[in-house]
Amino acid sequence: MRTPVARALAFDPRTRALGAARSLVAIAELSALVFTSDTDLFPVVPNGPIGPRCDGLRTLSLWCLDSSPGAQTVARLVTIAALVLAASGYRPRWTCIPHWYATFSLAAAMHVPNGGENVARIVTLLLIPLCLADDRVWHWRRPDTPLTPWWSGASWITHWAIRVQVVVVYGQAVWIKLREPEWRDGSAMHHVMQDAYFGTGSLLVPFADSPLLSPAITWGTILLESAIVICVLGNSRLRRTALALAVVLHGGIVLALGLVSFGLVMIGFVSAASSGRTEQRVSEPTPASAGPPPR
Repeated sequence: MRTPVARALAFDPRTRALGAARSLVAIAELSALVFTSDTDLFPVVPNGPIGPRCDGLRTLSLWCLDSSPGAQTVARLVTIAALVLAASGYRPRWTCIPHWYATFSLAAAMHVPNGGENVARIVTLLLIPLCLADDRVWHWRRPDTPLTPWWSGASWITHWAIRVQVVVVYGQAVWIKLREPEWRDGSAMHHVMQDAYFGTGSLLVPFADSPLLSPAITWGTILLESAIVICVLGNSRLRRTALALAVVLHGGIVLALGLVSFGLVMIGFVSAASSGRTEQRVSEPTPASAGPPPR
């Protein structure tokens, strides 16, 4: 049996799950950016600035580097370009930092970023150490070269940081829900699906009054989140199970509440936690054309 140190030094994060994580998070941010106007992206709030929020560390945001007319359009185009490159999977080593900066900039400049934006900037930051070791042209391909032990160890530590972060996010969500009477009595999703804001995107509103379906959705959400917390700490098979559960959970949330970008970010988050293997595999070199046998 391998020791933890041996497993860490043989760890390789360069799997399709890592590529899927990067692409899903980038697509989620793209969907919010492309289909949202500047007015809706940076709405006027009481005692708040007009346009992007640029106080404190937010001044580092791409949206706050220039206040001249048309600067928001330039920031939007640059952000879209960085996200498209990340989503395509091209050169993860060189696109991971622009991907994080574009995601951070958008979340920092928004007046009230939702949970998806906050998770996205954390995920893209934690993916940087994994992607800096990724020399593939496309993150969908199998690697051609093995990692050095140093990069394997650093990637293994970062990979565990992502898994712990998943546990914190979903564990906290379960804890908060269990403290609320509406979640314990099974009526929470009934109220949410009839909410004037969230309920407008729900395809399940006709079933909101069902005495069976509403409690099943409410408690099913808690059980799925709890199962993700447990599975993401397990072996590779259990982590793939966690990813499948995340697809079911957030696919259901999309149907119930219409939170598409949030769902994509969270699925990408769990996909990042399910990536990696402890057996480094590289693509087999293409055999050269056979010459005449030696005499």
